[in-house]
Order: sequence, then structure tokens, then C-alpha cells
Amino acid sequence: MAPLPLFAAIAALIPAFSAPESSFVLSVQRADSVLFSNLTCEPAGGLHPRADEACLALSDVDGQVDGLSTGQGLCTLEYDPVRVTASGTWRGETRSFEAEFANPCVMRAETGPVFDF
Repeated sequence: MAPLPLFAAIAALIPAFSAPESSFVLSVQRADSVLFSNLTCEPAGGLHPRADEACLALSDVDGQVDGLSTGQGLCTLEYDPVRVTASGTWRGETRSFEAEFANPCVMRAETGPVFDF
């Protein structure tokens, strides 16, 4: 039987695969409805339908959702407010984000695929 300290030292060298290093719980609220999704990155997954694209976008901004703005998109001036939240971790560091956008088009222009579910 191997001594316990040796086993602990070997276990410390094995990467932990039980939880992804980067994961978010996302919400999109419009009028009387709220949608939720989860997103994991490295590897991309979760319930998010565009996980690969969302993780790539987040990777470009070190997991800072407020850095996603593309400044691209032609949106109407329609007022149909959308409130979004993101909370989780990016490569082990806590991240959170809350914002309200004038309409879903503006939300997508400002956050890319992250809240597009």
C-alpha cells in the first residue's frame, strides 16, 4: 500500500476534469419572460446553442462580457428593453455582467453570440 502523502502528491499532478475552468450562467429577460442558459468553455459546451462561437468571442476579451461590443449592426430605434446577466468564472477568475439594451438587436450587436440563445 502506497503511503498517503505519495498518493496525494500524484493526485495533485493530475488535472481536474470534474468542472470546467470557464463557465457562466446567462439570462435574458424581456417583458414577462426570462430565458436561462449555461455556457462552459475549454471545452465549449453547456446548454448554449452557439457555445463554440460564444466561447471564441469571450476568449477574445478574456471573459469580460463588457468588452464584447462589436460596434456593428444596424438596429431600429424600437424600444423593447432586454436585460441580460452573466455570472461565473473565466479561467478560474470570477466574472459578472449586467446590462439593459434598448432591444434584442442592440443586445446582439453589443454582446455577439453570448446572449443569443
